[in-house]
Amino acid sequence: MPATPETDWSSRCRDALARYAEPLLRSVGDKLVRPRSKQPTDELLDKAAAMITNAPVIDRRIKEQPPASRKLLAFMGVSRQPRWKVGHLLTLLAALDHNDGFSPVQTLLETGLLFPELDPQHPPIDSFASWFGLAGTHNAVVFAHPGVAARARGEDFGLPNLASDDTHATPRAADGFEWPLRLAAVWQQVHADTMRLTQGNTLFKRDLVRLQSDAVLAAPPVDQLASIADAGVLALLWARAVGLLGERDGTLEASTFPTAWDGPLFALLAELFAAMPLVEPWDPLAGYSPPENGLSPTPTAGLLALLLARDFVHPTAVAEWLWSHHPSWAGVIPTTATDKGAGWVRGYLLGVAYPLGVLEVSGELVRLSTFGRHVLFGEKEPPAPPAFPQTLLVQPNAEVLAYRQGLTPALIAALSRFAAWKGIGPACTLELTPEQTYRGLESGLTLPMIVQTLNRHGTRPVPPGVADLLQRWASKRERITIFSSAVLVEFQTPAELDLAVSRGVVALRLTDRIGMTADGGEPSLSHLRLIGNRDYESKPQRCLTTSDDGVTLTVDTPQADLLLEAEIGLFAEPLPIDQNGGRKFRLTPTSLRRAIDSGRPLADIDGWFAERSGAPLSSAGRLLLLGAQMPPPLAVRLLVVKLPTVEIADGVAQWPGTRALVAERLGPLAVSVNEEHFEAFRDALRELGVNVVG
Repeated sequence: MPATPETDWSSRCRDALARYAEPLLRSVGDKLVRPRSKQPTDELLDKAAAMITNAPVIDRRIKEQPPASRKLLAFMGVSRQPRWKVGHLLTLLAALDHNDGFSPVQTLLETGLLFPELDPQHPPIDSFASWFGLAGTHNAVVFAHPGVAARARGEDFGLPNLASDDTHATPRAADGFEWPLRLAAVWQQVHADTMRLTQGNTLFKRDLVRLQSDAVLAAPPVDQLASIADAGVLALLWARAVGLLGERDGTLEASTFPTAWDGPLFALLAELFAAMPLVEPWDPLAGYSPPENGLSPTPTAGLLALLLARDFVHPTAVAEWLWSHHPSWAGVIPTTATDKGAGWVRGYLLGVAYPLGVLEVSGELVRLSTFGRHVLFGEKEPPAPPAFPQTLLVQPNAEVLAYRQGLTPALIAALSRFAAWKGIGPACTLELTPEQTYRGLESGLTLPMIVQTLNRHGTRPVPPGVADLLQRWASKRERITIFSSAVLVEFQTPAELDLAVSRGVVALRLTDRIGMTADGGEPSLSHLRLIGNRDYESKPQRCLTTSDDGVTLTVDTPQADLLLEAEIGLFAEPLPIDQNGGRKFRLTPTSLRRAIDSGRPLADIDGWFAERSGAPLSSAGRLLLLGAQMPPPLAVRLLVVKLPTVEIADGVAQWPGTRALVAERLGPLAVSVNEEHFEAFRDALRELGVNVVG
């Protein structure tokens, strides 16, 4: 369930009511509005939408509901998330021993305090029971007006008091910047290269490995109290849930930073907290684990764990309660675990909620912080942390130090647009690069805006050398020319391209062998000897031949395309062009390692070579790439015994008298024997009348 943009919730509630068939609408309106006479449909819709924001009326309507329905609304209120899957809400109620099925949800729907989230193509609803059936009972989504859910927040859940009597030291709290920084880093990753989703709405293996291996996202936090699995994947899912990433046609793309990033830190943290129930296919122990039925216990178990930590509690006590009360949480705990899920609870509370600022810690005990009580129960918001506007240090090597205590959400968002995150710590490190500068300029920034940001928040002005670098990068971008159509001419040698340029056959030199006409039109073929043309919408052609040495690649020029020119440099180094204009490349350990470092696993490299040459990476290429990672070869002295026939060799390898003395079968006719076993081997065969010569 991705987060929705800023919503007029009253209008959204009215729109949902308008999708009800008239008999159902009047039934709901009678319970919510209680009109004295029958009213026109539009008037009833307007009054119902207005009634939802009438606090005294809503308080009365909530008070009239049965306990399970009140607690359901209260869960939505304390979570600050107005949209929930029905299955999750029923799980929360079941943990409190309310096993009434869909009755509490249906009661709120019939009263107008809860609304179904409908597909645009869904026909008008004539009954909620039929809607449950069509939408899928557990995966159906309902929403409440945030103001209504907030009014129910004071409901007593009846949770036990697990508070510990241990002596409490002065509690410690996180600064709250850990997750905003990690979400900004994952936004930057997706901004640089989008991530595709499978038809099952899961991550592809390549993107999953990319997140798991990212140095910034995989690094432990500064104030780490518990480790969690796949922190980079959690950051991605969280960024998607909070609207920092959007989905289009099965692809995750970077969105503009939401308005919450323009405000104070606590407002942003409250938005992140509200998005936590939307993060489903992840848990602290297993990491990325899409649930088979679409319902993960993480949102519900996490919310209950926070509610149980109102006062200082030990995570083990929280785990024991969840183990015996949550209907599905124990099922995700590894069978080898003997702590009844205490590791899971520590990971969620100390690895997720504590860095968010929701919890504070004293020794091994945890409890809600002042900010945590504010977001869950609406208590007074804590005072804002002190501001330190000058928090950046731009170094002459184009690296930027950002001291954590002076960061703000707006500054994090601004830096993410034009500088690459390299490390998240007490002093975060970023790097100014041409690529990131181009992305910043493409996002709407200008060079003066970038320099102004660095100067305004810097402890000293941007060094002249760095300012000059930024100016040169910006100037290169501004010189980009776009052609609506183009004809590219590829020459066999740079000398032929030079001659064509001097004669005016082509006007623009793109590479050392490729040129283009100035107007994108056809060049005069009277000056050219055409040996082939290519359709770049067709599949890539096989145009490489691997030599017997396994590392030399020869290009079949008539079959090669321009994409090969861009791709092959990632795998091999160019060799000098021979006298006939032939082009060759050579595989080296450095070139193949470059391909791995760029995010291409061995399977992708094999696929590319199979597509271009008809065979995967050669054995010699595998040696160059994987040799350093393999166990070291073992050099031993062995004697090779060559037998006269295959049958005799099979017998020697099988007969107990010689089998134990054979070190290894080397081929159809040969075996190897250790020197110290050779005499015993010879004697054993001599007993059979077989004499070993040599």
